[in-house]
Amino acid sequence: MKAHQEKYYQLNYSFLTNEIGVSRETCEKMYLYYKLLFEWNEKINLVSRKSIKSSWVRHFLDSSQLWFCLPKGTKSWLDFGSGAGFPGLVISIIANELAPNLRVILVEKNKKKALFLEGVIKKLSLNTKVLCNRIEVLEPQKVDVISARAVGQLKYLIGIAYMHRNDKTLSLFPKGKTYMQELKDSRLYWAFETRYVRNLFEKGSPILEIRNIAVAK
Repeated sequence: MKAHQEKYYQLNYSFLTNEIGVSRETCEKMYLYYKLLFEWNEKINLVSRKSIKSSWVRHFLDSSQLWFCLPKGTKSWLDFGSGAGFPGLVISIIANELAPNLRVILVEKNKKKALFLEGVIKKLSLNTKVLCNRIEVLEPQKVDVISARAVGQLKYLIGIAYMHRNDKTLSLFPKGKTYMQELKDSRLYWAFETRYVRNLFEKGSPILEIRNIAVAK
């Protein structure tokens, strides 16, 4: 174990247990995922060496807050550009306890990263599928929730969400401090409804809830 990798008891699970409402067993699964991330990151570049040192808050807890946006009755969640599994794999671990019928799909075109995702899923026995392909070439998935984190500009993300939406799809896109300009640029191509959700871990960088996407007239 690397010196900067925290042991299970050194990590703060209070947000997961007190706010999200998961059990100690789910926290243990999250820790195993965290541990595997460090091990694999020595071989392939899953996350930057700089960000992995603060990955528990920056990636794991930051991803977990999207659970609060989950609409009641959601049956399917598509996460594209999944990379190391943020936020999709974190959501899948939470769902394993709190919404076991939720089907999570992770889309990742990089074969090595997809292999990592499949390894974690198998280890933790999650109800999750990995599609190793470009999101643009997949058949429409028609899912209830779509997410992407640190993947691209908002107008691109909305275009992908438009391809894979159903009539009630909610898209969740955490964005940085340039989100207002990205919204402005996106409205040249797309019409949509937006709700701003406060990011609990990064001030000034909201989670955008996008609904009812249509081609701009």
